[in-house]
Amino acid sequence: MVITTSDLERFISDFEKRMAPLERAADEAWWNLATSGTDEAREELVRAGKAYNGLFSDQNEYRDLRSLYENPNVLESPLLQRQVEVLYRAFAERQGDEGILGRIEELEAEANAIYGNHRSVVRDREMGVNEVRELLRTSADQELRREAWEASKSVGRAVEGTVRELAGLRNRLARDQGYENHYARSLELQEIEARELARIMGSLESTTNEPFRELKGNIDAKLGMKFGVDAVMPWHLSGPFFHRAPDIAGIDLDRYFEGKDIEDLTRRTFDALGLDVRGVISSSDLYEREGKSQHAFCARLGREYPYDVRVLANVRPEAYWMDAMLHEFGHAVYDRHVNPRLPYLLRTYAHANTTEAIALMMGALVDDPGWLRSVAGANRERLGEDSEKLAANRRASRMILTRFVLVMYHFEQALYADPDNGELNSVWWGLVERLLFVERPPGRDEPDWAAVIHVAVAPVYYHNYMLGELISAQLRNYLESHITQGPFYENEVAGRYLLESFFGPGARENWRDTVLRATGEPLNPEYFVKSLS
Repeated sequence: MVITTSDLERFISDFEKRMAPLERAADEAWWNLATSGTDEAREELVRAGKAYNGLFSDQNEYRDLRSLYENPNVLESPLLQRQVEVLYRAFAERQGDEGILGRIEELEAEANAIYGNHRSVVRDREMGVNEVRELLRTSADQELRREAWEASKSVGRAVEGTVRELAGLRNRLARDQGYENHYARSLELQEIEARELARIMGSLESTTNEPFRELKGNIDAKLGMKFGVDAVMPWHLSGPFFHRAPDIAGIDLDRYFEGKDIEDLTRRTFDALGLDVRGVISSSDLYEREGKSQHAFCARLGREYPYDVRVLANVRPEAYWMDAMLHEFGHAVYDRHVNPRLPYLLRTYAHANTTEAIALMMGALVDDPGWLRSVAGANRERLGEDSEKLAANRRASRMILTRFVLVMYHFEQALYADPDNGELNSVWWGLVERLLFVERPPGRDEPDWAAVIHVAVAPVYYHNYMLGELISAQLRNYLESHITQGPFYENEVAGRYLLESFFGPGARENWRDTVLRATGEPLNPEYFVKSLS
């Protein structure tokens, strides 16, 4: 193919003009479904999604972009080459039979609505996710705990068929493009090398195996005494999923946030970094109400400046939601501070794992003694008494997240290897028992894996949390050893560095180059591993 630089620039400019209103409409439709849960909003999301996907259906455009992508030396401008890389991946992700693509849009919207509207029924009373979490955190009634835990998994039954059909359709598209399955295609389009990821995951599994076995043994011993049982079951843990248990180190973090204004603490945290989030807060939907999604996420609607960035949450004055707010507003400050002078296609984060790195670095402040004192106003004496427990909580939380990511990493590979596998329930529990050391309830044969919302609507994503943790540990070390010479979270210099070196460049380079430039070295898991010891 012969194409001039000016032809390519003209094509991209014209494409961006077509893309901008359709992308904005799809983003708005997704937000409206999450905040309302209505059938009308679901139907609008399907319409908007199909219109957006239609942008990428021109086979001639796809062929030309693929040729340029596969022959990067043709273009002299790195910025133009990066736009080609980003646009090629957007096209490749949406190639295939129009009917299949449309059906996937319908099923994803259906799944979003089910997860958003589903309520657990416990003793004939509907409970939201917050209520179930509170019950599992506080109740001493073992039968009630079991009912609540089982009810929290009932959404899996409601959505299992949808998830299996989605996985099968995604596989059909991937195989039509020459991939083994959707999992393999997703990694390639995410700029992640499968063997490198396998090496990282394998290393983390072996590194954490014995320390985690010891941790889980200590947790089981405490819970066994607390509930008077020999065998600790999933409902004895303090959350629907083990990876969010708040009392794993024998400390109740919630007491640090009783009576606190979580929204104000979030604002103050980012103020200390010189990163104003007031505009995001004013556009957000932060508190519980009927009809909205029970989860939390950050959304940026379109890429026109000034950026429209919003957070959905269901805040209560507790550690879980303090973590979630810092996490989601970590995403938000990244989205809000991408350089608007970048080309439209590059006005986003470098990668899912780089935005997760910022979100995880901010969320981790929830048990940081310095932040608890300087921002949350915690009593010094209490912090002194809790110092060892807070440190143990940080280590344990990171280990538990690592092990849960490993469960998801292996399970999704099994799901896309065979979406119709009648033994997926056993595959899930086999991984939970092997990696989390959580015992499967006798005789249980339910699609508990489908209760994890990511499996349906954010597939092949969980590894980005783990890569985000690795980047987060490396970035925080660099900030505090080279930029602030102290805690990053109370220094505007850290905020300026993040703005200029991490947020501002957007997607003008791949995630590996972003990490290298921002921290002075390639991705190095050792910083995270040290945080576990």
